Amino acid sequence: IPALLSGKADLLVADMTPTLARGMKVAFTKPYMYTGSTVFTKAGTAFKSTEDCKAKGTKIAVLLGATGEKEAKAAFPDADIKSYKGGGPLLLDAVNNGQADCGVNDVSAVKGQSTAYPAGSFIIMPDMLSKEPLAFATRYDEQDLLTWMNLFLDQVSLDGRLQKNLDYWVNSDAWKKDH
Repeated sequence: IPALLSGKADLLVADMTPTLARGMKVAFTKPYMYTGSTVFTKAGTAFKSTEDCKAKGTKIAVLLGATGEKEAKAAFPDADIKSYKGGGPLLLDAVNNGQADCGVNDVSAVKGQSTAYPAGSFIIMPDMLSKEPLAFATRYDEQDLLTWMNLFLDQVSLDGRLQKNLDYWVNSDAWKKDH
């Protein structure tokens, strides 16, 4: 957001949740997809469900300042929340190496980042802690760009290109074969 507000960028294209607080600073497009925070653990552990992770003293890895941190604190009040500064792979590493019992992060990030490990290394719980939209953002003085981006999202949604790209880049690891 600082790069956008300083004029270094005109558009933020990232996995950003449009919140009311962020909406006071930047103008968001309509959502291009919905995601949410999920719980994951290392395969073969005693943690088989989200409920299992609620036990007192369970170590849960989250990203500092991310939506998942807030969701984890609310869902697991008796757990030991461990906040990591950096990217999502840190959470998978923490769970894989035994520094945390479970992790909480965006489900699409967990699915994508877990492909760096052997298949079946992690269990992603089927229930979600939250459901959030993801959107692009621009400055409020860029109303023409905001309108164009919303029209673009309408077009690619209607003709199927949006879903095709989400399936390729987000919902699978098929892109790895091509890159």
